[in-house]
Amino acid sequence: MSRAAALDSRKSEQKEAIAAKKAEHAADLAMGLTATMAKVIKSDELICTACGATKLGPLTKCECTGGRTKPGPDYCCKRQLLDAAKARFALSKANEMKEAARKQEIIAGSRSKKREGAAEVDLQAECQGDGVEMQVVVEFPIGKLGMGLEKNCVSKVTGEPAQDLGVQRGWVLHSVCGELTLPDSTAIAKQVMKVFKEKKTGVVDFKFRVPIVEGFLHCVQCDKFLGADGFDGAQVEAGPGKQMCSGCEEIACMGF
Repeated sequence: MSRAAALDSRKSEQKEAIAAKKAEHAADLAMGLTATMAKVIKSDELICTACGATKLGPLTKCECTGGRTKPGPDYCCKRQLLDAAKARFALSKANEMKEAARKQEIIAGSRSKKREGAAEVDLQAECQGDGVEMQVVVEFPIGKLGMGLEKNCVSKVTGEPAQDLGVQRGWVLHSVCGELTLPDSTAIAKQVMKVFKEKKTGVVDFKFRVPIVEGFLHCVQCDKFLGADGFDGAQVEAGPGKQMCSGCEEIACMGF
């Protein structure tokens, strides 16, 4: 083979390798395996390919009646390790919300002694979509909220009742009393006041979109929760309600 032919062959192999790498990266992103999640699953290990047990859990022991099925040397564990990581985060979030609900029960009991008819505030959660986020329903008593909004994102938690209810900075307000909210804090304030005036007593359901994975941020442009590594440093510092992921920022800079 001539030097020119050998060079062409190497270039062709390099192109194929690059194409394969891009395809693998695209497949990873399609299943939700971002750079952040890749770091999370790196320390985990698949124990059984059948039941999906992993070293870090939540299922840490094989439950198969026929015994453990070990992953072979060429077996791709990404999907099952990713599912396990999402399940761990969901469980962690659920425990946090249970604790917030427990605290709120204590607070509600204290309020009922001081004020007749004070309503107990509850917290509920429901997993949504591809497992990156879930929806949390928080029942706010009519009155002050104890939080600030930027567009429809919680930009700060200033005190009761939001703080006691476990509301966190970065959550996205999805609806109030079943009515969807717009990404406009002024419009939301009017919407909330209208509901409060109509209801007068009791509690009002505020449904929030919440990232399951710690460190995920909400992009105001594509309206998705993405890993922090998908945002420029300045965007991260901008805070909830102002953050735009790198992809959307690039498109915006192009004038689209």
